[in-house]
Amino acid sequence: MADIQQIGVPVYVPEQRSQLRRLLRECLAAAESELLDVMNGFLDQPDPEEFLRLEEDALRLFQLVSSHVAAGVLALLHKNTSWVDTSVQEAREVEPRPTRLRGSREAPVRFLGGARLKIETVYMSEDLRGRPGKRRRSGSRRRSGGGSYPLLESLGITQRATPALRSEVARQVVRGASNAEAREALAERGIELNEKTVRALALAVGVQALDQRQARIDAAREGQVFSNEFAGKRIVVSVDGGRLRLREGGRRGRRNKKRRRRYDTPWREPKLVVAYVIDKRGKKVKKLRSLYDATLGNADATFEILAAELLLRGAADAKEIILTGDGAPWIWNRADALAKALGMDPKKIVKVADFYHAVEHLADITELCASWSPEKKKRWVRTMRKQLKDGRVDLVIKAARELCKAGRNAALIRTEVEYFVKRKDLMRYRAFRRRGIPLGSGAVESAIRRVINLRLKGPSIFWRGENAERMLHMRAYLKAGRWDELMRRVLNRSPDGAHAHAARRKAA
Repeated sequence: MADIQQIGVPVYVPEQRSQLRRLLRECLAAAESELLDVMNGFLDQPDPEEFLRLEEDALRLFQLVSSHVAAGVLALLHKNTSWVDTSVQEAREVEPRPTRLRGSREAPVRFLGGARLKIETVYMSEDLRGRPGKRRRSGSRRRSGGGSYPLLESLGITQRATPALRSEVARQVVRGASNAEAREALAERGIELNEKTVRALALAVGVQALDQRQARIDAAREGQVFSNEFAGKRIVVSVDGGRLRLREGGRRGRRNKKRRRRYDTPWREPKLVVAYVIDKRGKKVKKLRSLYDATLGNADATFEILAAELLLRGAADAKEIILTGDGAPWIWNRADALAKALGMDPKKIVKVADFYHAVEHLADITELCASWSPEKKKRWVRTMRKQLKDGRVDLVIKAARELCKAGRNAALIRTEVEYFVKRKDLMRYRAFRRRGIPLGSGAVESAIRRVINLRLKGPSIFWRGENAERMLHMRAYLKAGRWDELMRRVLNRSPDGAHAHAARRKAA
């Protein structure tokens, strides 16, 4: 019997559903010989190392079996003429150019189980008949290839990879510390891909994910609502910025002695938004996932993404929205615009300056009091912290102003005092606590570390702007536990994650 790892086509292609049991038997039979060798090897030498090998080899073989099972079912589906005709028609509807069917061809498809199998499927290309110009010889191709496989693409099989494989590759790239680490993690699962392919598959998912994010923004502008996830809820929203370095230039110009082009590596501030639901006591509702998203866009672009996601999830009917932040003016200046975008009363948006950032400013004031001992500084901060938490901002401002009457640091102290004066209405912490409103923006601070710092920021890490945007968006959804939600949009090419042709198929 042939080695299942060397078989390049499905081990069995059923003609009808009644033969699915035989498909399972044939796939298992293809791996039977090697499985028996693995089991006997352990029984001949039962030790920890052999038991480890038994489990690893058995898992690898069953993964290969799963590839052949999936390939057999895929090949059976190709015999459904109704599905074939519908899929071809739908492909032609979304293709702006006239197309022409070219019969069937063998297309290599790599499956999540690690096997790379050839599938006989319909091939379609642009119809060039009747156009002026030199005719291509039969069988010749343009430089980038001129055709597509509509049946495979209707199932999310693109770049010669199944949807499950594309999702897993992108997830490993987004989760790991580098593309090389992602490739190693995939290889441990029996999925052998080179680093270039890993990168290409992940970036392609990122491109499609960003396309759907823009489609969601467009849908929100039209007033569409996709779910009631946030309707009737108390929602906490936090916005903050992180840091990463871009790689700009280096694609054109004179090369140096090492044959490399010079490029710039400026720091940029990616902005991240977090939204989560709290109960009446102010505790996070853990059964409801948080919402994360991030962008390299400016403040307006960030709030446009935030407003779109809130609107599409029913936040226009939220009980209240609590906007927390570290005190940056660009956050508070857009609170009214956010209310307008949601079509809600601005009074339903409660603005809270992060309490812990405010305490840091108290500590900064004491550092400007050069004659104070460390103990006196601690006592003053402790006293003012208590006053601040009790909502007595006026007393804090008065006490701080008494420190800037004279001295070389008086002007700097006045600047710190202005921080509290300008945000006085955002520091009603006693009233906030009574209403079960969080005093801090720790959720977004934590998210910045997990989404940005642990993957996109580090020594000698530089990003092309477009790739950083893709990674930010995908990693935000991964860390929020919403990866499946993102992949549904990518696979179905729709902003709400529903199949674009599902309604029409159901009606038919």
